[in-house]
Amino acid sequence: MGKPKEKKPVQLPKPEDVTLAKPLVERVARAKARLAKVRETLGKGGEVKKSDPRHRAAKKRVKRAQRRLREILKYDVARPKPAAAGEAAAEAPAS
Repeated sequence: MGKPKEKKPVQLPKPEDVTLAKPLVERVARAKARLAKVRETLGKGGEVKKSDPRHRAAKKRVKRAQRRLREILKYDVARPKPAAAGEAAAEAPAS
């Protein structure tokens, strides 16, 4: 059997550079704030139990938001970039 091809890792753009990702960045921030708040309330009695339903739900909310953000970033990388106006005019044949 042959050696499998090595894929180079995809370089994802920064979320600030992608217009579709801006609302998702805010959603991730809100979810992380909620998780911090839940940890603070559950941690008052000592150690936070990771199996607590409130902690699990808040953690899932963060992961879900991060997953959606990553999907949008992957989508932006895969999307063909529109050609600049100057380049499109140069490529068109002058008849």
